[in-house]
Amino acid sequence: MNHKNLESMPDEIFLEIFDYISSCDLIYSFYNLNKRLNSIIHGICLHLDLSYIQKKSFLYTCHYILPNFHQQICSIKLSNKQTIDGIDYYLEQTKYSEQEQVETLVLTEPTIEQLTKLISYFPVLRILVIKTTDYLVIPIEFISESVRICRLSNCQIDILSSNISEKNYFIEEFNFKISDIGSLFILLHSMIYLKHLTCHVSDNSSIIFNLNQTLRKPLLLLNYLKLNVCSMSFMYIEYLLDLCPNLVSFIYTYTTGMESSYDNEHIDNERWNNLFTNKLNQLKIFDFHISLNIDPQRHLIFITKQFQGLDFFLKNNIRIIYEITSYKHILCTIPYMKPHSNNSIRKSSLKTMSDAYSRIHHFDLVLNQTIIHQQQHTIRCPLVHSFYLGLYENITPIEHQSRLLLNQSISFVYLKHFELHGTCLTDGFVVQLLSKMTNLNSLTLPLNHLITCQTNEVMRQNMKRIKKLQLTLTESLSIDCLKNILIPIFPSLHSMSFAIDNKIHSFEKILLTIIGQNDNDNYLKYLMFLELFALDQDWENANLIHLKNIIRYKSNYRFLYVWL
Repeated sequence: MNHKNLESMPDEIFLEIFDYISSCDLIYSFYNLNKRLNSIIHGICLHLDLSYIQKKSFLYTCHYILPNFHQQICSIKLSNKQTIDGIDYYLEQTKYSEQEQVETLVLTEPTIEQLTKLISYFPVLRILVIKTTDYLVIPIEFISESVRICRLSNCQIDILSSNISEKNYFIEEFNFKISDIGSLFILLHSMIYLKHLTCHVSDNSSIIFNLNQTLRKPLLLLNYLKLNVCSMSFMYIEYLLDLCPNLVSFIYTYTTGMESSYDNEHIDNERWNNLFTNKLNQLKIFDFHISLNIDPQRHLIFITKQFQGLDFFLKNNIRIIYEITSYKHILCTIPYMKPHSNNSIRKSSLKTMSDAYSRIHHFDLVLNQTIIHQQQHTIRCPLVHSFYLGLYENITPIEHQSRLLLNQSISFVYLKHFELHGTCLTDGFVVQLLSKMTNLNSLTLPLNHLITCQTNEVMRQNMKRIKKLQLTLTESLSIDCLKNILIPIFPSLHSMSFAIDNKIHSFEKILLTIIGQNDNDNYLKYLMFLELFALDQDWENANLIHLKNIIRYKSNYRFLYVWL
């Protein structure tokens, strides 16, 4: 009989296994076990994710992996969000050491000062990704010429250099915001190697420039363009598309502003037909979403039929619908350009749609009597991954209809993220919903419904998968609730948000119970991040004296963020 053990497996099997293990865990668990494993580990690229990691692993990576394996590190992720002030902490711990092999850098919520320091330590950077919800203005000078992919989500590009048009950037994919359309054309003149462009032009209603004097370098390689503009003359769009003769995919969003004189230009089907016929000969994929100020003279049904009759729409099987809200007229192709929907769609837009919403990933629904009575017009979104449900009316007498409505709208088995808000939620209704959600990764719900999770065995099994939990409303989490309900039911939590009243329930006692330093066998061993809300008083240093050696915290008004 042949007995096989782990070491008898071929190298290829080890490489497959190592693909599923983080670089930090890989080195911590397998390095220095024997010469063969060391040889395999020294031959692979390491991808360090320090954006969502426990403090102990963060320090191990900075003090051991970075200095000893720097030739193998291909990518680094850093964050100021879940790892509180993680970017500064990285700079402090690594002593600003240069990472000469790193080609990919991903930053979450950085400051411009941190970006300035970091960018010089990655000389061969090819992919730069910045994720932020803040208004971060990045001078174009910070973008290295070696970068090929640059994704600056929600970041504003600032063109300060007067000779920007004389430079050549080799960027092939660019995602950014810019303040005016003129600066966009100047920037594109220096980026003729672009293949994939996503741009939000934030405000240009007061900008007027001479198109004839604008530099005209065609973007011959550009095949994907996603453009989001506000209150802009359509002639600038026509001019831009004239520079993109080889576009294959074009996604366009126009939003009206204070200046609505340009609105009708963007729904002129003859101008669009001219673009499709004479300029966009390679175009295969087209989506638009046009939001206009209400004009009683505008006949949306007639406009929709005109677009639907264009040869390009017929040839590519593109459908267009309209929506009338209390403050906007909207025309859009379906499925929506953005994978998002809410319950404001009118009946008139839904009559011929059947499976038109199959691409929608996020669904917002505020459940009330009106929605339930119109359930024959339910929007069906079978592949929804994220679902927000608000319930602020007492619908107990017609709870059966509401459950039927939800069952018809979405498929619960695909849900990864669920938010439940409201003041009229019954335990039976909550049980009915959560029992169907077998693959949840994150959950937001009122604190008082934790007891529901405890009493239903199906829900207990479903809750074991959840890694992120947010408890809404303002009830304070007690130590008994923590020990008897929360910890046993949510053993896999990585992140948690809740309220605490330090006058009633000691924050120190609760924290020590959560992380297992209070003589408890049962604790949240995978927890990395806590967000707490103080109900009755601001945080005081006296509350944290005994905890400063185990947490890195940042106070912000009534919130306390703890990185474990």
